[in-house]
Amino acid sequence: MHPDASKNRALIVNSFTTTPNDILAEFEKQTGVQWKVTYTPLDDLKALEKQAWEQGHQYAGSLTLRRIWTEGGTLYEKRDNDLIGPVELDSLDDIVGEIIKKQIS
Repeated sequence: MHPDASKNRALIVNSFTTTPNDILAEFEKQTGVQWKVTYTPLDDLKALEKQAWEQGHQYAGSLTLRRIWTEGGTLYEKRDNDLIGPVELDSLDDIVGEIIKKQIS
């Protein structure tokens, strides 16, 4: 819809930026339950990722994404949302609500 803004470049857009703790808090708020959480240290995640790729596991890409997110690799200084004009954006509470609804049905 905006070829002039996207010609010969990748656009960085998103609805919102959040943290794992904010996501957890939203799930707890919407489910009314305190969740039991375990954390995987970054070094352990890197080792699991390496092992998954070496063994050809189909979930290796998921571990790579988790590592990138954990390292802050998707926290860009600037987004290009303004280049594509006003669009309807989802919020964290919208997304969590949709996930819960799908799990219940």
